[in-house]
Amino acid sequence: MFSAIPAKGWVLTALMGFLILITSFFLPDYMKTGWLVGYSVGFLAMLFHIINFHFSAGKPGIKFISYYYAGLFIRFMVVCGIFIFLLVMTKIDEFSFTVSFIISYLLHSIIEVIFLNQKLSE
Repeated sequence: MFSAIPAKGWVLTALMGFLILITSFFLPDYMKTGWLVGYSVGFLAMLFHIINFHFSAGKPGIKFISYYYAGLFIRFMVVCGIFIFLLVMTKIDEFSFTVSFIISYLLHSIIEVIFLNQKLSE
């Protein structure tokens, strides 16, 4: 499943994780947990995408689209649920969590779109 991801995708993900970790060292102590958890939720969303793509990749035409969009909707709902649960049930810093999640989610989404475009153009 993970072997289909190009090396560039793994390098960009590792680099981003390293930058998030380095950034957390410069944040005040009360913000570090929110920052790292926000990144982790964005990373989890990317893993959900890889699993979804793996299951829908072998399907022909319209079936691929329906599987992919159904998985996309489920992933969105799960990530929103995790996001809301963490904000409501934990005492992490909401600002650092939200900013880190948005940064992580956007950058991982860019990697996903590039990967998906490569796979579909083959």
